[in-house]
Amino acid sequence: MTGWRFAFLAGLLGLLPMLLPLTVDGSLPLVSVVPAYFQTSTAYVQYSLSAAVLGIALGQLVYGPLSDRFGRKPVLIGGISLYIATAIACSMAANIEQLIGLRFLQGFFACSGIIVARAIIRDLFDREAGARLFALMMGIHGIMPTIAPFVSGWVTQEYGWRNVFWVMAGFALFALLSVMLGLSETNKARTANAVQPSVLFRNYRIILWDRAFRSYATCACFMYGALMAYFAGAPVGLIQYLGLSPVEFGIAMAVPMVFYMVAQIGVARIAPGIGMDRMIRVGVITAATAGIGMLVFVTSGIINVYTLMGPVVLILTSLAFISPGTTAGAMSPFAHMAGAASSLLGFIQFVAAAIATAVIGVLNDGTPYPMAAVICICTVCALIAYLTLVRRLAHQATTS
Repeated sequence: MTGWRFAFLAGLLGLLPMLLPLTVDGSLPLVSVVPAYFQTSTAYVQYSLSAAVLGIALGQLVYGPLSDRFGRKPVLIGGISLYIATAIACSMAANIEQLIGLRFLQGFFACSGIIVARAIIRDLFDREAGARLFALMMGIHGIMPTIAPFVSGWVTQEYGWRNVFWVMAGFALFALLSVMLGLSETNKARTANAVQPSVLFRNYRIILWDRAFRSYATCACFMYGALMAYFAGAPVGLIQYLGLSPVEFGIAMAVPMVFYMVAQIGVARIAPGIGMDRMIRVGVITAATAGIGMLVFVTSGIINVYTLMGPVVLILTSLAFISPGTTAGAMSPFAHMAGAASSLLGFIQFVAAAIATAVIGVLNDGTPYPMAAVICICTVCALIAYLTLVRRLAHQATTS
């Protein structure tokens, strides 16, 4: 594949995962305004975020097998089209219960992009090249979580929170047209029985039985839990506790994402030289150190934008080192069922994320403490998972 074609593919695939941060990050400023509009508690609005993440988790199990059976492109077109319809419906929600249900559906359809994008990468590349393209794709995708909170905060402040969902629908329409006009089908060996329940569960059992998959997926799921704890807790810590406006909140949220995006692009360049297992090691050590540091700051009463967002910068930078390696490591043994492996990996990651967001909602006390505690626990568990699972796996591979 030529360099130009590689860059074009990375750019096109980078649009698809953007639906996730558009759905999650783009809704964060709404946490401060929707409770008053619907005369409900902040916790219920945080549950709408949990519903979206749970929808993302369950959707993971669907799109991989569907793309194995019917092809990557048709599944993308269908998923993004339904996302557009659901985003418009969210803008018309009459009460918080409707919004929670619609947000679940929005998350369910949003995850079609990243699941199929991962399967496309596995269709075309081996493990190391796939990790490089995945890192580059996620670096491009990092543009969305960088700008989404700011744009959403501005739209909310100037035009009202309902219009945020129209912005989501508009971007999804652009992604849909890009897929229709620019993407070729990459699944040349479709599996006729991929969506049969017996085959589906058998494939998932085979994948789960693989030690490499379990090891890398466990490490990844704790990092996703930390990430979503940050997203769920940041509006409380920055807007309610520190008093930032929605626009100021968007700016504060953008800073860590800039570091994440730059780190992803850098990782894509250095990955072939240092290897993915070393990248994971650097990432989990950095993340655990930052998570512990955040909790120490909060419990000591040293709470400001810098003590909250500084550790987050390190955690998101570390995620840029961890995510490509854990994704490639988990999926590399399953060339013949890449869609199913991608789905199961995503499901595990976002179940952990949904649990983290729900815990933040339950523990919400109007302070950053629940966020700091959950982030610390998740990042330390990611380090433990690396030391007890991933490192041992890599060591056995080098000695065998």
